[in-house]
Amino acid sequence: MDTLAPRATEDPDRHLAELVRLNRLLTIRSAVYWENRTHLFAEQVRSLFDDGMNLPRRLPQHDPAEGTRALARILIDRSTFHTAACEFRPALDDFREALRYLGEAN
Repeated sequence: MDTLAPRATEDPDRHLAELVRLNRLLTIRSAVYWENRTHLFAEQVRSLFDDGMNLPRRLPQHDPAEGTRALARILIDRSTFHTAACEFRPALDDFREALRYLGEAN
């Protein structure tokens, strides 16, 4: 990912989607890893889900159709994290935002 980030900055139309995909994959794998290893699960992975929102929020500018779907998927991932951490208001907020990007009424 370290080598991909500069390329995504230089040519986002070509590399940003892949960087978003890799970031999502690493975030989910980290959450699964920490879920059963500590009672501090939420604290260990919260920043991964929150910080990981910056990239997908840029993606629709470069690829409107796929970028919007990717952003919705990542919002649903973060909503799932919030639910696992018993943070239901943020979970609902993320889920509703994802539905708006998918064109669903809520």
